[in-house]
Amino acid sequence: MNHIKVTGIDKSNNNDISTSDALLKSAAMDGSALIAIIRMPDLRLLFANKTFERHLGYSNKDIEENCICFYDFLDSNHHDRLLYQLNNVIENAEAHSRFLIYMLTGKNGMTTPYYLYASPLPLNYQTDTQLYHLTLHPDLSRWDLPFTSFVTRELFLEQFKSEYFGTFEQLINEDKIFWSNGIYNIYELDKTPGEISGQFMDSFIHPTDKEKVNAAIKATFETGENLNIEYKIITAKQNLKIIHCLGKIIKNKSGKNIKFAASIRDITEQRQIEEDLKNKVEELYHSNRDLTEFAYVASHDMQEPLRKITTFSDRLLEKYKDVLTGDGAMYLARMTASAENMRALINDLLEFSRISKNTLPYESVNLNNILKQVLTDLELVIEETGTIVHANALPVVEAVPSQMNQLFTNIINNAIKFHKEGIVPEIVIESELFSEKEKFSFELNKNIDYYKIQITDNGIGFESEYATRIFQVFQRLHGKSEYPGSGIGLAICKKILEYHQGIIYAENVAGIGARFTFIIPKNQNDQ
Repeated sequence: MNHIKVTGIDKSNNNDISTSDALLKSAAMDGSALIAIIRMPDLRLLFANKTFERHLGYSNKDIEENCICFYDFLDSNHHDRLLYQLNNVIENAEAHSRFLIYMLTGKNGMTTPYYLYASPLPLNYQTDTQLYHLTLHPDLSRWDLPFTSFVTRELFLEQFKSEYFGTFEQLINEDKIFWSNGIYNIYELDKTPGEISGQFMDSFIHPTDKEKVNAAIKATFETGENLNIEYKIITAKQNLKIIHCLGKIIKNKSGKNIKFAASIRDITEQRQIEEDLKNKVEELYHSNRDLTEFAYVASHDMQEPLRKITTFSDRLLEKYKDVLTGDGAMYLARMTASAENMRALINDLLEFSRISKNTLPYESVNLNNILKQVLTDLELVIEETGTIVHANALPVVEAVPSQMNQLFTNIINNAIKFHKEGIVPEIVIESELFSEKEKFSFELNKNIDYYKIQITDNGIGFESEYATRIFQVFQRLHGKSEYPGSGIGLAICKKILEYHQGIIYAENVAGIGARFTFIIPKNQNDQ
């Protein structure tokens, strides 16, 4: 498409361009629409009907004497938009029936939205000047919405041509109802020439909802309050649908009810999706509850046979230590070690189950005291590895003390366990208040204070692709022979943060090691 750009508009009479009065008058007959004839490329206005004059204030005499161009009615930002529409109707016959919305400024300075249809007229037999027939209709929708552009407005209006939306208007005194095409689509009706009454419309309401709907409409008529109701209908094709209806009473100057205007929207699919989602959530809840209870019971019941295995292993080792040598001693030692690993795994499973169904109360917790206690508990392994811990001041938060202890223990213990061979483990613990920008990026409540606590180590780190996987139950990135453990520790950390309405995530910091960040609210009562 050739883009026509008008850099300057010549408002001279251009007497060399002759137009046919008969052509103009036949194309621009009077009526309810605004009709105008314009020419390209300067969009000079050549003719306008009486309706055009009544709306925009310019008569044919004004047009002739002042050399008015259609551009004069438009904001300069929409000149190219109009040129695009005019060029499009030349190339595409279907475009004649399509409208664009423009804000036109009349002679009195008032700006009003209009639907503009354009179609080309046959070329003038005396010149090659292209003429256009414009038909304009005032936009009476009065949508009070903050449209940022005409395109946005048109996209919005197009939604009301949907098969899921319709409007109707009832003349109260005459009991006549007028439906839009959308209502026929929703009720699955072919258009009928007969008049539509309240009784006819009422016949589609589902029997179980008729009393509710009629009571709501009666209340609207009596109080004047707007109708806002959801109910079921049975369509002409015997299909069940759920619709949402919004309506209001229109009064005359004396305050008498004269019309009832309303819109209905087919929300059947939406409600079905919501119901399916509700059922899935309910199923998931029961499934999680059953799994949690199973894990707790199974783990608890396994403790007794495990205790016996450990007890008898110890007795064998004590009573027959002089007899069991070589392979016998090795087998017994491996059995004892496996039993201890099993005990650790069961204890972690029990802890995970307890956290999943935890109802412990929150209390004010000084995380500095928690960290001090954790470092004391890990004193032996810290001394053995020569681990260095740097920590700045930590906040006071509402939390469960025992869970905060476990959270720090699991992360710090991991940092020590996964250290680089031959390098002294070093751990840095930092804390700061979460910024407003960060809260927005994590979609957190902007009215709640959050703390971000980061624990960074200089260990072996992990591949970034495993940043989410390491928080899953039993997920291990290394073999048990290299690094002992149950593979539940970080899953427990994630559960703890979820119980505290927080977030935890891990990062591999190139050239340094691993960093674990958890975000926790300052107060839980605000959740």
